[in-house]
Amino acid sequence: MMDCFNFNHYNNIVIKVGSALVAPDGYCCSTEYCLPLANFIKKCRQLGKTVTLVSSGAVAAGFNTLKPNHASLSLDEKQALAAIGQSKVINHWQRFFDNHVAQVLLTAADISNSTRSNNAKRTLQTLHQHHVLPIINENDTVAIEELKFGDNDNLAARVAKLIGAELLIICSDVDGVYDGDPHKNSRNTPAKLIRHIPQLDDDTMLLAQPSHNPKATGGMKTKLEAAKFASQSLIDTIICNGKTESYLKLLTNNNPGTWIPSNKALRVNKHTRIRISNAWHKLLLLLIIFKKM
Repeated sequence: MMDCFNFNHYNNIVIKVGSALVAPDGYCCSTEYCLPLANFIKKCRQLGKTVTLVSSGAVAAGFNTLKPNHASLSLDEKQALAAIGQSKVINHWQRFFDNHVAQVLLTAADISNSTRSNNAKRTLQTLHQHHVLPIINENDTVAIEELKFGDNDNLAARVAKLIGAELLIICSDVDGVYDGDPHKNSRNTPAKLIRHIPQLDDDTMLLAQPSHNPKATGGMKTKLEAAKFASQSLIDTIICNGKTESYLKLLTNNNPGTWIPSNKALRVNKHTRIRISNAWHKLLLLLIIFKKM
């Protein structure tokens, strides 16, 4: 049952692609995983779905230009690499689409400020109306540490809420959420993929593993944080392996990795109980008034 997933129910989706897929060698953009993803996006749009792409990879894309000779980069160096690499990432994605793509750079301050977030929302809506694919990244060149999302997983979740998306697809370099570290081979107790997480709690959050990619800012921890935020915003989340093109399973209504449903059903039940409770109170009040008459 957990292998089934009705993709037909989702018309507005956000797809997040990490640095491990955009720049797998950590130094420049690659077509290896991006081209199949672009074909998947085109198929989704052919099905009438609205797709917004959140793409990492700017720092890695700019690495070969500045060629820093040390692994530990300062904030200034990261911002410079992001400034150089962002145009490379956008041009990289544009190659795979006949229609235009658009660069949208956001900060946490843009999302938290009502005026700026409404402007961003209207811009994204207008782009979709003109069949332009928005490609979103954090504006690293101006964001300071206190005002940063810090990773594109959480940025994607907030963008999904901003545009009223129904599904967040996080493409990673692992198959989904495991009950252990999938990168550590253990013959006795190999990590098992969790196909369905009905509700994110403290125990589930402990399953998060840090990123093994030195140029990535996330890891499973940020993906679960994003899924938790999405769930609270009534958005379902899929975490799947972008390297194996597992997301293609969605086109045949199959679960490609780990499915984390939103709190939609819980909230509906809660509101139903409130409505029933209010109705009973009104009925009791009418009975009391009737008896006094």
